[in-house]
Amino acid sequence: MLEEINQYVRNIFAPYQKVKTAKELEEELLSNLNEKFLDYKKQGYNEETAYQMTINSIGDVTELIDSINLQQTELEHAIRMDFSRSRMVNSDFREVSIREGKFYSSDLKGSDFTNSDLTDSEFKSCNLADTIFENVNLTGAHFRSSNFKSALLKNCQYDRTYFKTSNLAGIDFDGQYFEGTVFEACTLKKASFRNTTLKNVQFRLSEVKKVDFSGSTMDKLTYNFLKAGKADLNNVTII
Repeated sequence: MLEEINQYVRNIFAPYQKVKTAKELEEELLSNLNEKFLDYKKQGYNEETAYQMTINSIGDVTELIDSINLQQTELEHAIRMDFSRSRMVNSDFREVSIREGKFYSSDLKGSDFTNSDLTDSEFKSCNLADTIFENVNLTGAHFRSSNFKSALLKNCQYDRTYFKTSNLAGIDFDGQYFEGTVFEACTLKKASFRNTTLKNVQFRLSEVKKVDFSGSTMDKLTYNFLKAGKADLNNVTII
């Protein structure tokens, strides 16, 4: 009857073989049921009765199936995290979590990422014109060779965010907080960083002469990067 018990459990888990945790749950359940079956046998029950009592002990498997379905959904969601080479103009990404997502050569013009989590996501050679990044977690996000023409970036989290060879001309960053952020070889003409807080922010090979830093607060490292780039730092506070 042990084989019958094993087959019964395998049938339950058959649809979820791609879910990493399903195999662990299956093995744990099998071990517990085999022990129960043998224990019932020791108590004097015949094999058929012991088998039925063992199977009945599983009870309502609804919660178990729901947990597996959740894992299956998470797996399918993770598979879809690669949005590379896709045309997603005016897409709605509001309040979604796309951690470690990949957007390579994607057309995202006019898309809305409001309140989303893009931690450690990568955007390479993307069209981000007219996009909305409001209240977005951009921790560790990388933007390379991407076009932000007329995009909105407001109240975002820029912890270790990396912008490289991207068009950020005219972007309004006013009043926001930056820490460990890197702007490397970016177009920043007429961009505005008024009243921002800049800590350990690097402006490598980025044109900053025509960038407005009025009222900003920054550490010495950031100040030195901007001074080397001949930025106007007459109205900034060094901390």
